Amino acid sequence: YVLRDCTDSKVREAVYCAWQRGAPSAVQSLEGLLEDRLALARTVGFESFAHMTLDDKMARTPDHVDEFLRGLAMQAQPRWDAVAQGLACDPRAIRPWDRDFYVGRQQAKMGALPQLAEYFSIGRVVMGLSRVFSHLYGVTLRATMPQPGEIWHADVRKLEAIDEHGHLLGVVYCDVFARSSKAHVGAAHFTARCARRVDDDVGHVTCDSTVVERDGMRFQLPVVVLICNFPPPAPNAPPLLSWANVETIFHEMGHAMHSMLGQNGFHNVAGTRCPVDFVELPSVLMEHFARSPHVLSLFASHYKTNEPLPLGLLRQRADRRRRFAALDLHAQLFMSALDQRYHSAQLDVRPDWSTRVLAQVHSDPMFECNVAQSMFAHVEGTRWQSRFTHLVGYGASYYSYLLDRVLAGRIWDRVFKGDDPSTQLSNNPLSREAGERFRKELLRWGGGRDPWTCLAAVLDNGESPHHEIEAISKGNKSAMHIVGTWQLPDM
Repeated sequence: YVLRDCTDSKVREAVYCAWQRGAPSAVQSLEGLLEDRLALARTVGFESFAHMTLDDKMARTPDHVDEFLRGLAMQAQPRWDAVAQGLACDPRAIRPWDRDFYVGRQQAKMGALPQLAEYFSIGRVVMGLSRVFSHLYGVTLRATMPQPGEIWHADVRKLEAIDEHGHLLGVVYCDVFARSSKAHVGAAHFTARCARRVDDDVGHVTCDSTVVERDGMRFQLPVVVLICNFPPPAPNAPPLLSWANVETIFHEMGHAMHSMLGQNGFHNVAGTRCPVDFVELPSVLMEHFARSPHVLSLFASHYKTNEPLPLGLLRQRADRRRRFAALDLHAQLFMSALDQRYHSAQLDVRPDWSTRVLAQVHSDPMFECNVAQSMFAHVEGTRWQSRFTHLVGYGASYYSYLLDRVLAGRIWDRVFKGDDPSTQLSNNPLSREAGERFRKELLRWGGGRDPWTCLAAVLDNGESPHHEIEAISKGNKSAMHIVGTWQLPDM
């Protein structure tokens, strides 16, 4: 990797500029897409594509998104200043093509990261997830044999979600190992059948294997599919997961549990069918559980010796992760702001206009680094926007990644009061009371309730001032400002 390992700054510069140059045809295609989106929005009566997209989201307006991003940036600037200060003797000399080199040099001094996969066989990880869900919601995961023809590949595993009364709550098909015939989608959760109510349908089915009864009402039995691309197991060894893959499966199981518990009257708002800037909250929250020493003690042990995972190894990895997290946060803030600008009403559609907007966002005081401004500067002749592929699928909503990380962090701290491997906190987050609060006030609603109402109700447990809860429940610009002052997201 040249930008990380090459000691010649001139070579790094040449590689960086070539990599970021961007094909004119790609830039033209992107600009055409953005211009057509603006035209579409205006045709249906909106000021911009961002206004149209956000109309039914948590954020509601572009102005609210800007308020949130600037609040986070104000908190984060001292952190990326501190990172830059520690990278080089003269941080003012660091250019964008130098950043990975100096970070890599710092990481090399700290030594290799500990490998944790031998403590995470996939069977034990699923067992750990089952124990977490049992503690929080009274739900367990049970492996079961599929019927002939029920699965599409021999690697697929079928899990049943069972409630504390022994009733079937839903089905999860897990297709987690990479193979040549499989689409490389990374990791994803798909709803094959949602948990909508059916007993009030015209001509509803009263008895069927796809229908379950809950609280005197009948619902479709939810069926979801989890797709991952984990490395296949080595011969004569159980499937072992890297730490990143442990976090991934906890994340995706957060979506699955949302689908299991999000039962309501209509298919279009059941389970994970809720605003895109709200849907990742339950899954990101599960990443916090994955990093909890209390949770890890339930299942993380060496597949050969059964020795528990040493907490020091986990703490070492967590400390390394946080050391340069401010740079990742800067990148996420920048992409979120650029996404908003590209989908705003102010498009000066002269040739190569998207590159001028890119340079303008680079120079926004929101992204200043007081000790090394050149490290984040726009480089003349580059068109990084042609590589920003998320603009296609997440147009005007890329900020959602940051918003849900902040919200999940707040719930983790104020509701579950969770522990953390990088601190001395020892609180046990596996509280049934907290789990039931989260289930009752957020998960069970799917998309059938205003997310701000859900958020305020979850947080209204005496740990936050009443005036803040009241402000949050309104979901206006003031609410987004408050959220922007909460603890910075764990990247």
